[in-house]
Amino acid sequence: MRKFVLFSVALGLSFPSESYSFTKKEGTLNSGNLTSALLRSSAKGAVQNTVQGTVKDGKGPVSGVSVFLIGGTASTKTDAQGQFKITAAVGSKLRFSSVGYVTKEVSVTSGSLDVTLADDNQALDEVVVVGYGTQKKGNLTGAVSTINVKDNLQGRAIADVGRGIQGTTPGLTVVVPSGEVGSDPVMKIRGQMGSIAGGSSPLILLDNVEIPSIQLVNPADVESISVLKDAAASSIYGAKAAFGVVLITTKKGAKGGDSFNINYSNNFSFQNSAVDYNMGDVNALKYSLEAAERVGESETGAFYKINRESYQRALDWKKNYGNSIGANDPTVYGRDWYVNPAEPTKKYGVRTYNVEDYMIRKAAPTSQHDLSISGTSGKTQYNLSMGLLSQSGMMKTTDHDKFNRTNAALRISSDINKYLTVRGGAMVSRRKKEYPYTTSSTTADPWLYLYRWSSLYPMGYDDRGNMIRSPWSETSSANTASFQNNYINLNLGATVNIKKNWKVDFDYTFSNQEEITTQPGTRFTAADSWVAGVARKDASGNPIYVNSDGQVVAAGATGAMAAYDLNYYTYTANGANPDHFLRASGARRNNTINAFTTYDLNLDDDHDFKFIAGVNRVTLDYDMNSSQTFNLLDIRNPQLGFGVNTSAQLAKGDAAWEAQLGYFGRVNYAYKNKYLVEANIRYDGSSKFPKDLKWQWFPSFSAGWVASEESFMEWAKPTLNQLKFRGSWGSIGDQTVPPSLYTSTMIPGDVAWLGADGSRYFTIGTPSAVRSELKWQRIETTDIGLDMRMFKNKLGLVFDWYRRDTKNMIVPSGDVSATFGAPAPQGNFGALRTQGWELALDFNHRFEGGFGFNVRGTLSDAKTTILQYTNTRVISDYYNGKDVGEIWGYRTDRLYQAGDFEYDASGKIVEIEINKKKFNKLSDPNGAYNTFPTSSNFKFGPGDVKFTDLNGDGQINAGAGTLDDHGDMEIIGNETPRYEYGFRLGFDYKGFDLSGFMQGVGKRQIWGNGFLTIPGYNASDGAMPSAIADNFWSADHTGAFYPRAYNNAASNDANNMVKQSRYLLDMSYLRIKNITLGYTFPSTLTRKAFIKTARVYTSLENFFTFDKLNGLPVDPEAINGFSIFNATNYNSGRTGVGTPMFKSVSFGVQVNF
Repeated sequence: MRKFVLFSVALGLSFPSESYSFTKKEGTLNSGNLTSALLRSSAKGAVQNTVQGTVKDGKGPVSGVSVFLIGGTASTKTDAQGQFKITAAVGSKLRFSSVGYVTKEVSVTSGSLDVTLADDNQALDEVVVVGYGTQKKGNLTGAVSTINVKDNLQGRAIADVGRGIQGTTPGLTVVVPSGEVGSDPVMKIRGQMGSIAGGSSPLILLDNVEIPSIQLVNPADVESISVLKDAAASSIYGAKAAFGVVLITTKKGAKGGDSFNINYSNNFSFQNSAVDYNMGDVNALKYSLEAAERVGESETGAFYKINRESYQRALDWKKNYGNSIGANDPTVYGRDWYVNPAEPTKKYGVRTYNVEDYMIRKAAPTSQHDLSISGTSGKTQYNLSMGLLSQSGMMKTTDHDKFNRTNAALRISSDINKYLTVRGGAMVSRRKKEYPYTTSSTTADPWLYLYRWSSLYPMGYDDRGNMIRSPWSETSSANTASFQNNYINLNLGATVNIKKNWKVDFDYTFSNQEEITTQPGTRFTAADSWVAGVARKDASGNPIYVNSDGQVVAAGATGAMAAYDLNYYTYTANGANPDHFLRASGARRNNTINAFTTYDLNLDDDHDFKFIAGVNRVTLDYDMNSSQTFNLLDIRNPQLGFGVNTSAQLAKGDAAWEAQLGYFGRVNYAYKNKYLVEANIRYDGSSKFPKDLKWQWFPSFSAGWVASEESFMEWAKPTLNQLKFRGSWGSIGDQTVPPSLYTSTMIPGDVAWLGADGSRYFTIGTPSAVRSELKWQRIETTDIGLDMRMFKNKLGLVFDWYRRDTKNMIVPSGDVSATFGAPAPQGNFGALRTQGWELALDFNHRFEGGFGFNVRGTLSDAKTTILQYTNTRVISDYYNGKDVGEIWGYRTDRLYQAGDFEYDASGKIVEIEINKKKFNKLSDPNGAYNTFPTSSNFKFGPGDVKFTDLNGDGQINAGAGTLDDHGDMEIIGNETPRYEYGFRLGFDYKGFDLSGFMQGVGKRQIWGNGFLTIPGYNASDGAMPSAIADNFWSADHTGAFYPRAYNNAASNDANNMVKQSRYLLDMSYLRIKNITLGYTFPSTLTRKAFIKTARVYTSLENFFTFDKLNGLPVDPEAINGFSIFNATNYNSGRTGVGTPMFKSVSFGVQVNF
């Protein structure tokens, strides 16, 4: 009750969103301390005296030690002899602190005070969370990295832990492919591929329990994050940990004596697009028109045609109206588009539209609020936390493009007696992703259509006030679809302390994730710009005429033209996409048991042993069902059903289960903390495999030598704090491969085209062929590392070299007869190797004046090579020796110019025939002709690409496409990220803190796909960025970067744009990921409001990106075809066509009381 009363008083005296602390330690707000505080503040006669003395460290005096009067303003530093002098009253306390030493508080009892500081071996003695326990960082022998939670997760506008740890750890790759709110980042540890048949994602554990998504974790709840990178560190978790582990530990409660703490933080941010799309305008119309004229066509275009007349009118429109007509102005016939009276089915556009003005938010708001209450009461620790995230998406047309997450967690631990500790916890996370539902297709959604049509494609309203059919109109009119995930985690556990050095831990966790998908469709009604216009008539049925400004005029007036309107009607046919309502519901139920015993043994103070043995059991039960109805009536009217029952009514269901049972053990041995050995063993059983393959042994070993503890290294002790060499080897089975590889299955399906009435017939597929001798894939990792700390632990270095081999890799066993009836069975005939290195450096220092700074940098590299596949020699396949991700293409020389060709007397280019195909004749008799396949109406001429004849045969082609004959093809790049780096720099001085964090990739290439990266990808549709439209070859722009205009008809590997070195996209980048400026108020001020600490800050996220994409509107982290909606073929795999990556500015408060 006393705490409650004091809390209420403090709250009344404070300002909003501040925090308070009550404790029975120093500074307690009990009645005696409160009275003393009031007396101290008013007693003018308190005796002040000069306190002086010397600070030593056991080896001699220590200079530069900061000496502070706790609760006062006096401070000083020790001189070169370690001496200090300060004014302080008897009974007060002084704090002594210096980098490299443990901070010490000493009470003043007289005018003389000598202090001895202990070396701060925090960097070495820091406890690191590892599999089923903790270890001193200085004694680690496996490849384990820890992430600074305070620096990377607090005070930043990040929605999830994954985005917060990007670039922080060497060997951990985190890619954010788009700005789609609610999506998980793509995470990998040490390489991008683990095998051809399986996956390579790391195991993500929250308090030793697997979680389905890192999105469900509230960053404010995180206590620590460890990344287990080699088999020695992760094999104790068994087959699910074949590709590393991200081990997240949550906050459990305040430690120490009785205490009660409240923490509150908030963050308000505003996002806008980090990519300037700068799509082509009238300049893109020129490209489309020249592409058409090149092949003898006078006009082109999809729904709005372009010819020389309309192009000139578009130029005039830009001159006359470009600065006065904007997105809020209607589209007017006569002024903005017109119809050719001779061909009234054709529409010609003259007004151009900027899609960003209609579709992309300029400032999408996001807010985060986190509140936690923690403390200790008697022998009970508790932590209650709540979090709320509300994040708006980038789509401007709707308020229902957003992501919300609500978190709540309670964790309690109590010491029943010295032998038994019990604990329990509950965690709830509700995530809901909402978006406008315009289509069931994930290969062509509104973001695709936003960058598909030319700038003539209208958006907004027509002059009758009707919405014009477009991504703008459909997303504005659509109903709201959602993905909702309701996650609950319940935990009960106990620790039995058999002896001081022997304990048993048992934890049971039940988790359930309910997954609900709702897709309420509609039938769209708008002025349809996809079809021919309709003649505008008056009430009497007579034609209406307008002039070039769109004003109604008399039929005989100068410039009068018959008016047309876009046809306004419901253009979605009954039952067509998206005239349906779908609801799907599923549940994933997990039961996890972790039971293990830990025994510590010390012999003669020199020999330290630690033994762990235990069992881990995980089960998953999954079920789902869905139903979909078509021909909607009124989904908002409770008196009506959703839709009319038809033969197309769909209902589906599915169920699955799997289980893993593992027995594990670990032994750690340290001799004088100088010679270190660790051995792990796990015996794993998985339900994914047939009976005779269920169980496998997974061993690992590691060792370390702390050379700095050797007597012959004494000479280095003043400078060198630790020098440790370590190495490890381990083997883990891989269960990411589909069970169907081991067990023959017959997949059911259904067809609707057999029945004349549309009724569905169910089918059973052909049984898959399975080899009886198929075995587990095994992942073996070898790691050699070096850890070093110097200059009183101010400077640290960690280096690792590793090799990860996938053995018994499952690959096709070879060709089978065409009459076999099924694909060839697969076998353990393959091998794959990932090899790389990692480097991490950190340095921190504090100057005498109190100014401190810290630096951390990381750099890593990895390459994956196919060691053994089949006997294929085809360069597009997984041939032996292939580096995964490599791109084969031609070497570009330059663009052809007019002088490269031979002309006849009339000035026309002379043609010759090679292999029954006509070519423009080169003026160079030794010139090489491009004989690879091209479109029938394409011939290389001035402005087209000239390739290098690498094999000197006078022809440019891919030969047989094999390693033995690849013609003029060569390896021109690789999609694998190389030389990933991160760099953090932080400063603090007298309450102010400033930090900057950058990350990037030193080398990565991709071959683009789609409108944003391939010139002429579909010139008739007309969409392209200005970077292409302003810089393509023409007779008056012969020095252009991009080739002469041509319509490649939706191909990204044809004609001028076959894969080649010149137009390969360089996806290397440097991103200023975060800049944060904060201020922590002085405790002398906050204590008056009973606030322990209070900090305000502002932060920039993703604000600056430096890349080599030459102005193309593509984020360098883009992954072709990847999205939350479709992980392999989103928007048909086209580059950069998705939700824009965003940058943000944020403001926040952090207080605790």
